Amino acid sequence: MKIRDKHLKEIVDVCDNDCLKRPCYWPRPDPGVFTQGVGYRTREGKQEWLCGRREINGCPQPKPLPKEGIEI
Repeated sequence: MKIRDKHLKEIVDVCDNDCLKRPCYWPRPDPGVFTQGVGYRTREGKQEWLCGRREINGCPQPKPLPKEGIEI
């Protein structure tokens, strides 16, 4: 799911609506596809933003509770 992050002013690919309030949220530009021995290769088209934690390790299980008082 993609949600607009008001601080970055970018649309970020996340797991659910509360991800922007979770402590595990780590927005970063999409680095591309990693191939061992070669490194990263960029994907075709516009570079998008994603949650780096989700991309590298997957979402933590169980998911941490969203922090209250954070404006999305």
